[in-house]
Amino acid sequence: MSRFSKRTLAILVLGNLLIAFSLPFSLHKLVPALEINSRADFATYFLVSTAVVGLIAAVSLSAAHASNRRATSALVGGYADAIGLRDRALDQHTIVSTTHPDGRMKSVNENFVRTFGYDASELLGKTPAMLYVDDDQGPSFEDVLAIAARGKVWKGEQRLKTKDGNVVCVATTIIPRFDHNGVHTESVSIRTDMTAAQSHAADESRNALIERLPDGVFVYDAETYKIIYVNANGRERLGWTFESMSEKSIFDTFQDFDQGMFRRYLEPLKIGEAKQVTLRVEHKIGPLEILTHFDTGPDGRRSLISVVRDISDRVEADKMKLTSVSTVSHELRTPLTSIKGALRLLESGGVGTMSDKAQHMIAIANRNSDRLLALVNDILVLEKIEDGEMTIALQEVNLLDLLEEAAENHASYAEQSSIQFKVHATDLPAVVQADPDRMMQVLANLMSNAAKFSPTEGTVNLYIQDAGDAWRICVEDHGPGIPEAARKTLFDSFFQVTADARYSRPGTGLGLTISKRIMELHGGSISFNTEIDRGTIFYCDLKKLVSAEVEKEAAA
Repeated sequence: MSRFSKRTLAILVLGNLLIAFSLPFSLHKLVPALEINSRADFATYFLVSTAVVGLIAAVSLSAAHASNRRATSALVGGYADAIGLRDRALDQHTIVSTTHPDGRMKSVNENFVRTFGYDASELLGKTPAMLYVDDDQGPSFEDVLAIAARGKVWKGEQRLKTKDGNVVCVATTIIPRFDHNGVHTESVSIRTDMTAAQSHAADESRNALIERLPDGVFVYDAETYKIIYVNANGRERLGWTFESMSEKSIFDTFQDFDQGMFRRYLEPLKIGEAKQVTLRVEHKIGPLEILTHFDTGPDGRRSLISVVRDISDRVEADKMKLTSVSTVSHELRTPLTSIKGALRLLESGGVGTMSDKAQHMIAIANRNSDRLLALVNDILVLEKIEDGEMTIALQEVNLLDLLEEAAENHASYAEQSSIQFKVHATDLPAVVQADPDRMMQVLANLMSNAAKFSPTEGTVNLYIQDAGDAWRICVEDHGPGIPEAARKTLFDSFFQVTADARYSRPGTGLGLTISKRIMELHGGSISFNTEIDRGTIFYCDLKKLVSAEVEKEAAA
């Protein structure tokens, strides 16, 4: 019994005694017939008075206690209802879970199951570490568990992954609970899904940044190709409104859009072989360059961003520069041919025997004249392409036959380079529409590069792969690979990879530029995979064509 209760009881007893003592005298004054003639009479009246007062006090106390108990019960009940209401509100609007002290989940609410895509049975007994994103820079599961074990509340933002691999951004509060002995019994985690809000904020920030750029910028879904956003330049160019763009796909941006070619163009990006890809297209308004890369939102969703740039001014400047160079090249071609003929005559001994030193000097001059003549020829070919004068005579071409012919034509070059061109046979019906002479020109450039960067007695593999709606021609060497710094400008005019001391054979720096333009004229593409000290694979993709012979075999 508390100190307050003892004091109250003592006062109550003393009061009862005083009332019981004075009551007989009061009754005698009120009722004279009641006589108190002796101590025995007083004692009798005192005992009766005490009993009556005690009974009244007991009844009063009982009534007061019952009233107090009802009030207390009402208060406790109201408090419990408030707590229950709060818990239901949290359960309805937040993601709630409880964990054992060792971090294993003991309960999850419906929002938790719905947000992360797991059944409750897949979660209970496991730790939330299964939800943590591997490359997340925030606190680890072990860090958060240690904070809760010390009795501290943890608050922060987390990036957690769902069952299907998507990322969910949540604001998290983790509250540890302890029993009356101070033992950690469980932790309650309350999370709020911030994914949509953060994604919307990121989209608005990105859109505000690109809205007024002078280039057309297209943001679209990486799987469905549905338009997410187009900036003002792109909308104006296409005649789209802000409201109508959400109904479009990237395939609506050009008339006669070649979806197969566009998917082939994106493939190196999608399979992780490239961080960005570039495509040049001829449009009615002029030449365009399309640069595409991935963008990842806060929720882990990937979208594609294509920047479409009008390169008419650049092309015109390059053309003027090339015209100046080609004018000189035209003037050089005839005397170079004459010099080349004279050097060959000297080298063959047609004008008499020369000393070994003279023979050596003539051999060097002959090789340099070969290189200079090749450069002149490449410049003139590139000028012809840029002027739109190169014609592509399409016909049905079997790519395996083309590879075998290319290997045969360059057998002597392979022998001079101390390497081997190996064609890998295939049963694939690799038939395309192409200009065999121009494709042979592309193969000649790729094979000479592969030979130049191959080790002595090495092998350059030539083979065909099935690339979905295209056939892929591959030229694979086992050389030093292409340095990171050289990869972005590899197809630029007059660009050459800095040669390793082991691979010092020179080139013109125009072979890949010409090859790229020829592939674009075919509606195809050219790209590469490379690995330092392992080698490089250049590949060309051309749209599949099922020949009449193949169709006949398939029908049979």
